[in-house]
Amino acid sequence: MQNSRKILGRNFRGASGGLPGEVFVSAKSVAVAGAGIYGATIAIRLAEAGHHVTLFDPLGILRAASAINQFRIHSGYHYPRSPETIQETLEARAEFTEAFVSAIIHSSKHFYAIPKEGSQTSPDLFEQVMARHEVFFKPCKPAWMNFEFIDRCYEVDEQIYDPDILRSSVERQIAALKIPFLQREFTSEMRGEYDFVIRACYGMGPSRGLFKIAKYQVAEKILIELPAQLRGISLVVIDGPFTAFDPYGSSGKAQFGSAKHTNHWTTTDPLAPVPEPYAALMNALEFAPFAGTRFEAMRKDSALAVPASKDAQYLGSRFTMRVVENNPAEDRRTLLIQESAPGELHVFSGKVVSAVKAARLICERVGSPIPNWEMTK
Repeated sequence: MQNSRKILGRNFRGASGGLPGEVFVSAKSVAVAGAGIYGATIAIRLAEAGHHVTLFDPLGILRAASAINQFRIHSGYHYPRSPETIQETLEARAEFTEAFVSAIIHSSKHFYAIPKEGSQTSPDLFEQVMARHEVFFKPCKPAWMNFEFIDRCYEVDEQIYDPDILRSSVERQIAALKIPFLQREFTSEMRGEYDFVIRACYGMGPSRGLFKIAKYQVAEKILIELPAQLRGISLVVIDGPFTAFDPYGSSGKAQFGSAKHTNHWTTTDPLAPVPEPYAALMNALEFAPFAGTRFEAMRKDSALAVPASKDAQYLGSRFTMRVVENNPAEDRRTLLIQESAPGELHVFSGKVVSAVKAARLICERVGSPIPNWEMTK
């Protein structure tokens, strides 16, 4: 399954020789199951390091949760109760933006707001936490915000990415590296063909039940048309059951996001089947009208903070599985990597921003002589 070959790079151990900067290691045969942003990035970095990689996903490249989310490149603001999450997102952000620079949108303006009632984080605490982590924030009073409902608002340094540009970038890199992509499930019968199997399945598939802290939610993402004065604006209302909105890439459209209304179904049972009508709607390629949409509830809640958003127009819905840590006290969202058996690694994280960090750590493991390895960080 493996053969000795020369690999240019770092982070690998082996007998050195040849030209300066060259390292001799044993190239591995690696299957990556899951072609979301985590699996695709891992496959790219492994191939760049000289390993023989095959990528598997029955839905295609960046077609499930990686394509159905708020597209936020988190920078620490969203999780003031979790120092671990803030630190990880700050460390991972630079790697992600450098790797996918063409997909990053810099024209949008980003705001975080805290209501007078109902938030688990007070404005004073938010400011203290952000200052402690040296994260930029600037108190502001946008004319479009209702300060009878909102206590304080902050302009922040955060970006979103365009999902279509990101997918195109990833597909180009996969093609340039000649990584075989098979639009099918990776099965246990294939295991003997590979030195390593990386399961980047967002805590699902064979990873279900492995990460005990996970809860599973059917999430509705709603595409909307906002009034002209709100276009290009990203607003997060923290830290409670509130609704706000983000630009949908560079399309000029937007998406509602709601801690209260987004999730239609939740379970901590990793084996529970997705109920109808959602099972038939999961991971659709396009937004479409849905009779049971929670658009009206989100529009009503959003208008509390931003009165002009009452004129938002519903364009359609998409559904995906949202998998997060079931840790309401800290609201933690950190990267987890676990080796369930020698050469079988499972990757789980609720945040896109840590994908490049995960790929770096997986490359270190695949290039390491350690026979069995486990990391949770």
